[in-house]
Parts: sequence; C-alpha cells; structure tokens
Amino acid sequence: MIKLTEKEKRFLKRVDRITHIPWSAKIIAVDARGKTMRLSWETFTRLKDDGIIIRSTGDLSCDIYVINPAPVTPEVDEMREAS
Repeated sequence: MIKLTEKEKRFLKRVDRITHIPWSAKIIAVDARGKTMRLSWETFTRLKDDGIIIRSTGDLSCDIYVINPAPVTPEVDEMREAS
C-alpha cells in the first residue's frame, strides 16, 4: 500500500499541474492560482512511479502531469475531495 507523508498530502491538495522538462530535468509545479510550488526530483519520481500523478500531455520540449483521476488509494481519494 502506498504511504504518503504529510508534506506529500499537503502538496497533492494544492497542486494543479506539474511540468517536466526532460532535456534539463527541471520540474515546475503550480497550484490553481499559478503560484509555483516546490517539488523534489525524488518525490516527483515516486509519485509518478506509484501512479498518483500521470502524464496528461506532452511534446518534444515538456511533459505535463496531473493527479490521476482514478484514485490509486483511499488516501489519495480523500486528498482530491478535500481540495
């Protein structure tokens, strides 16, 4: 079962989209208001590998990830309902 830290729970409540620029390994997370949020490479990789965030669109210069609409765990489902 996937365990989320308190920091990850707060992050998932606020995040709107995550942009990954593959050629520079840069990650940009923003909330619904457009405010930039911090996200480490390790957390991004973990959320992606666990299926909590999924790639919604992408092209040669960047990939955009969003929270998976089909919740992976009840914990993630609670986060989506709270936001």
